Amino acid sequence: MTAGEGRTIGVRGGRWRGIVDGHGTLHPEPAGSERGAPLAWHVAGDDRWYSPSIEPTVRQKWYSGFPVGETRMRVGSGDIVARIWCVADRGGWTVLEFENETPTTVAVALTRSDIATTRPLAPNPPQGIDLPPGSVVLPLGHRATLRVGLSHAGAETVLPQDLAGHQQVVRGWETACDVASRLVLADHAVVAGVCRARSELLLGAPDSSPLAAIERVRLGERGEAALMQVVEAAQSVISAEKRAKRLSWPTPHLLAHAAHACVLLDEEMSAGDIGRAWLRLADTPVEEPPVLVPSGLDAVCWAESLLARPAASGGQCAVLPHGIPETWWGTNFEAHGLVADPHRALSYAVRWHGARPAILWEVSGAPGLVLSGGPANPEWHSVDSSGEALFAAPLRA
Repeated sequence: MTAGEGRTIGVRGGRWRGIVDGHGTLHPEPAGSERGAPLAWHVAGDDRWYSPSIEPTVRQKWYSGFPVGETRMRVGSGDIVARIWCVADRGGWTVLEFENETPTTVAVALTRSDIATTRPLAPNPPQGIDLPPGSVVLPLGHRATLRVGLSHAGAETVLPQDLAGHQQVVRGWETACDVASRLVLADHAVVAGVCRARSELLLGAPDSSPLAAIERVRLGERGEAALMQVVEAAQSVISAEKRAKRLSWPTPHLLAHAAHACVLLDEEMSAGDIGRAWLRLADTPVEEPPVLVPSGLDAVCWAESLLARPAASGGQCAVLPHGIPETWWGTNFEAHGLVADPHRALSYAVRWHGARPAILWEVSGAPGLVLSGGPANPEWHSVDSSGEALFAAPLRA
C-alpha cells in the first residue's frame, strides 16, 4: 500500500503515518512490522458478515479534503459509518469511530488485538468469518457510537475519553491550512483539492516542485533551508521561461509567491532579485489556465491564479485576471489572504446584483497597491485599501 493508493493520515510534527485505503482499512507505516499490521473492520448484521473490501455499497469521503475520513457501508436497511482521524494528544492517537445508523444491533470485528478501548475487551473471537488471529469483536447498538484507537507512542490498552472528535480535528486542519489563504468557492471540489494538497504537504509528503517549496513557507515553515529552496525554485522558473514566447500559466503566480515567501523569511534582497527578474518577463504573454482543475499543489496555483494575479515586482495586482469562470456565475464567493504583491495581502468577496457582480475588497499592508480589473473590467482601477465596486456582467466566450 502506497500513498498513491490511499490517503495518508497522521499528526503534524509527529513521525507516525498511516494510509487509509478505499475500503477504510488502516495500513500503518512501515508495513510488515508488528505495529504495521493492517487494521481492517467487518460488521455482523442480522443475516451475515459484511466486509468493506467486497461490498458494492461502500462509499468514502474526506471531510473538506483534510485527513479525516468517513467510510459508509450498507448493512441491512441502514449504514454503518466508520470515521478515522489522528490527534496529537498524549503522544498521538489514531481514532476509529463507528456509528450504527441501522435499526438493529450489530457487531464490529477488528483485525488487531492491540487496539485501545474505553473498557476492557472481552475474549470473544469472531465466529462465522475467517479473520487473522487476535481479532476482536465489539457490540454496537442501534444509533450507538463506538470508538477504538491505536496509540502512536506504545501499546496502551485504555483509550482516553477526552480525545478530540473528528469535527474538532477538521477545524484544526482548517486553521493550519488557512494560514496560506482561505477560499470560499461554490465549487467545493476545488476547495477540497486545495485543502488536500496543503494538508498532505503539512504531513511531510515528498514534493520537490517549485510550488511545494513556496507553499511550505506560506504554511509556516521557516529557516535557512526553506529560504534556499524558495530561491532555487524561483531560479528554476526564471531559467525555464527566459526565452519563452509565451509564459506558462503558473509562472506569474510562482514568481510573485516566491518573492512573498522571501519577505516572510526576512530576505528582502532575494525578493527584490525575483521582482527584477519578473520585470524582464512581464511583457511576455501568458497562456490561459486549463479549464479542468489540476491535481495536487497545482490546484492551489490554479484556484489562486483565477482569483488574483499579483506582481512579483510589487505595487499592482489584477483581480479576476481571466474573468469569472462561467461555472461561478451567479454564485457568491470569497478569497481571504491572497498574495497581492510580495508585501501585501488581498481579501475580497463577490456578491451578485442580478447579472452583475459586486466586489468588496480589503488590502492589508502599506497603502499604494494598484488594483485592476480583469478582461470584463479593463478600465477599473483603485488604490484604496478597502472599498466596493460594481463590475460589468460577465460575457460568454
